[in-house]
Amino acid sequence: MCRSFWPEMMSDPLIHILSPQVANQIAAGEVVERPASAMKELIENSIDAGATRVVVRIAGAGKKRIEVDDNGYGMSAADAELSLQRHATSKIASSEDLHRIASHGFRGEALPSIASVSRFRMQTASDGEGVEVRVDGGGETVVKPAAPRKGTRIEVLDLFLNTPARLHFMRTDKTEESAIVDTFRELALANPGVAMRLELDARTRFEFALQDEQARVQAVMGQGFADNSVEQRIEHEGMQISAWLGLPTFHHRDSTRMMFLVNGRVIRDKQLIAALRAGYRDVMFHDRYPVAVVRLEIDPADVDVNVHPAKREVRFKSPQTVRAGIVACVRAGIERMGHSVSSTTGEPALQAMQRSTGLPAFNGGQDGGGMPRFASGDYRATGQQRVPAEMTRMLFSPPEVRESGQVYDATARLDLGYPLAQIHRCYILAQTDCGVVLIDQHAAHERMTYEKLKAQLAGGDIATQMLLTPESLTLDGEAAAWLHDHAGALHHFGVDIEAAGDQSFLIRSVPAMLGGEALAEMVTELVESCRLIGVDHEAGSSGGARVLERWLGNRACKGSIKSGRRLSHEEQLSLLREMERTPNIAQCNHGRPTYVRLSLNELDRLFGRQD
Repeated sequence: MCRSFWPEMMSDPLIHILSPQVANQIAAGEVVERPASAMKELIENSIDAGATRVVVRIAGAGKKRIEVDDNGYGMSAADAELSLQRHATSKIASSEDLHRIASHGFRGEALPSIASVSRFRMQTASDGEGVEVRVDGGGETVVKPAAPRKGTRIEVLDLFLNTPARLHFMRTDKTEESAIVDTFRELALANPGVAMRLELDARTRFEFALQDEQARVQAVMGQGFADNSVEQRIEHEGMQISAWLGLPTFHHRDSTRMMFLVNGRVIRDKQLIAALRAGYRDVMFHDRYPVAVVRLEIDPADVDVNVHPAKREVRFKSPQTVRAGIVACVRAGIERMGHSVSSTTGEPALQAMQRSTGLPAFNGGQDGGGMPRFASGDYRATGQQRVPAEMTRMLFSPPEVRESGQVYDATARLDLGYPLAQIHRCYILAQTDCGVVLIDQHAAHERMTYEKLKAQLAGGDIATQMLLTPESLTLDGEAAAWLHDHAGALHHFGVDIEAAGDQSFLIRSVPAMLGGEALAEMVTELVESCRLIGVDHEAGSSGGARVLERWLGNRACKGSIKSGRRLSHEEQLSLLREMERTPNIAQCNHGRPTYVRLSLNELDRLFGRQD
């Protein structure tokens, strides 16, 4: 039985205005979801006040105490008291201002909302006169004189003291602290011109000095990201886009390492995440996520920030333009990455080899025990295997000594050295001046095949192979109906189809590079890709068409050198040289690394020759 709130007698008014305290607590439910939300609002107020230094002190995961101390512009006693009234703000004055918001805050809800669910303390000053404002649980506002100071200090004690239900749904202290740390890092990343310090239970967790953008990105994202990323800046239809893009092989399990800054505001937006992933689409696993920092500077009139209570989302006037700009920026960055592979790919190899040898942790060159044992596998020496003279020279001659002062340049032309052996018909071992390289022959050839096909299709001059005997193709009803209407669209991909019936067709020509494959299966996949994505949208020749990526990614994989195929020494050498000339060769079409490089120093560490 449904309960009704409609009284039997309607003599008393049903509608009434909520008290300011209840209204503020309702607003707090939207604005202050957790301690990290309260800290974010206070830090953004400090930044809007022109602070160049912000110190945050947290106790009890923010439930007991949140303190934000800044050196920005302070307030007079009258302004300090007024700031705790709902919709009191200094950042906008009229409805027109809502269309060009350049500040972090603008609604005037944060301070009264926080003060309504905590014991709130604020000390500030203006013109040499200090003031302290106190509010307990949304009660009476108490204003009294205080010592003058530079900037403002706000303390939030016993958060959610009068809303026990909210406290009941709080996560563990460890989880809440983690949210505080993540939020602080995001704000520090967005504001390199502000020195920021975070203290958790009297221990300094972060301290960032005033820095330029690049230094702040490195400080926040870590040295690993700095070593495995490139900076890319472009201008796109009035937008300024600057991005720090992780290498495709330097990826993450989820989207938490993708940072977006729109006009200095930290944003979590599904459209931006999708755009960034689209830029990485043909160089990364489908279930992995790039690590990147993307900063957009856009006309405030072209972005609406007034769409989310906590201002975490925005709405763009032209989302297609923003998406195109991000994709263009990422593609430009990936083109510059070229042959670079993440420096972290060699570490798993070293760890795996250390485990296989049974060596303890390296201890300054002391003996690590007996000789390592290696599995014999199914290798068989054959009379046809001969070691070329050049390989013999490299194996048994002392390494060349470089001239003093010559430094390895990571941006130089890729050098994969000289092939020494094929291992288990799957990997190629090569020697370089700096160490050794292990190449995944299938992954490498997959990328090379893909790039060749992509270049041909983008240039519109794909080499085709006419079939002496046309091959039959049968499709289901929907696919057949689509193909009858769009058969000409397949010409762009080097496929010529002729209708032979309602659901039957004849394949007349295919791309020459894929002529040795199962043709019916190949064309069926092309039709499905075109139907899924749309021919009109993807018919351009930019090289980034999703049809091309989806179809050719699979085709290149199936048409590549397979693991298990024995390669002659000449084939190995040819593969390495062609890899050095291929764009984006550091990873295959699915994001796996094509090679792993181990330096001489890493090999020395592996065998305990150095710490």
